[in-house]
Amino acid sequence: MQPNKPENLKILVLSSKFPYPLKDGGAIATYNLIEGLSAIGNKVDLLTFNTKKHFFNPNNFPKNKIPSLNIHTVEIDTSPKIIQALINLFFSNKPYILERFNNARFKSKLRNLLVNNRFGIIQIEGLYLLQYIPFINKKSPALVAYRAHNIEHEIWSNLSKNKSNILLQTYLKILSTRIKKYEQAIINQYDLLVPISNNDAYFFKKLGNDKPVHVCPTGFKSSPQLHISNIECNKDIYFIGSLDWQPNREAVLWFIEKCWFELKKLHPDIKFFVAGRNAPDSFEKKLNHKDIIYEGEVENADKFISDKKIMIVPLLSGSGMRIKIIEAFLMKKAVVSSKLGATGTKSVDNSNIMIADTAKEFVNKISLLLNNSELYKKIISNASKIVSENFDTFEISKSLAKFYQQESKKQKIDASTFP
Repeated sequence: MQPNKPENLKILVLSSKFPYPLKDGGAIATYNLIEGLSAIGNKVDLLTFNTKKHFFNPNNFPKNKIPSLNIHTVEIDTSPKIIQALINLFFSNKPYILERFNNARFKSKLRNLLVNNRFGIIQIEGLYLLQYIPFINKKSPALVAYRAHNIEHEIWSNLSKNKSNILLQTYLKILSTRIKKYEQAIINQYDLLVPISNNDAYFFKKLGNDKPVHVCPTGFKSSPQLHISNIECNKDIYFIGSLDWQPNREAVLWFIEKCWFELKKLHPDIKFFVAGRNAPDSFEKKLNHKDIIYEGEVENADKFISDKKIMIVPLLSGSGMRIKIIEAFLMKKAVVSSKLGATGTKSVDNSNIMIADTAKEFVNKISLLLNNSELYKKIISNASKIVSENFDTFEISKSLAKFYQQESKKQKIDASTFP
């Protein structure tokens, strides 16, 4: 049963990529919140870049998913270009990735939407579109909410530490420093801060945020068919995540190099399945080992997960919330994750997840779950409760809508839906 609908809002969501299909954490985080806000009675428009890398034909978006959603797209190729990157490196102090999302056609569509609609809330998904805030403020009295998916500079900083190539390491350090300066520069330019985890909220507080804060994790719709409890499933382990995201590739390769062969000695019949889209050829070649099965992009993630026993999340870099962990909880699969990987999931080591930060810990905790069926049952049972108690899409959406309404009234902004 859905919660009671709050007073309606008229919301414009800005996104750096089309949030469909639901094949990566960013898309899931954006889509699920739009769906939740719409389902409880709010009027939502989406203005999104439709990038070459994650292109989706908006005409193929299933209208029955969110019938009231108005979609506006701007096609763009945000692929990094060597010449432009070098020009940026030597003749600019801005992060190159920011410049790739500075687009006149996007600004034109944004202007038309702001002129022809009376939005109460403009919700910006992620860091790279915050550069449009000054333009928004000139065209609309709406409150601007920054929904922070990650602490971006931390991702690039951690990546630089794990690179052996000195030139690449230096470039990533420079990029990380520039992104951090930008994160500091945009503090309090927005009206409302909507981080995805408590850890991220604390980061922004340390930077000097004094705007109202509402932590808004990714929500999920629970359905009976997802509550699969197959204790006798194969002993296999798996990783699933977007492989065009460097921290995911780094995690998989670290696990193979540091953990996999030791694990095979203890469990000779175990297999390791890897799934994810847009993996570079160079990455695929490194998965060429016995009983490591690379499946690429899978059409049905639930089917891929269903006959496997343990999900591993050996992340060494990144921030935000690991959405795939919550999906594993929904599917009643045990998870072994680094402490960093489990951030934002409200998990407790040895209760509803197994935390491992060294190769030895990963091997030992995977072995524990494979050898101890009672522990496995306890972990997946407790994990399932986390989802129902903390990550229900409609409750999360209702709470955010209430926050928006309260802040709109405080700041005397009419955020209601207009005809």
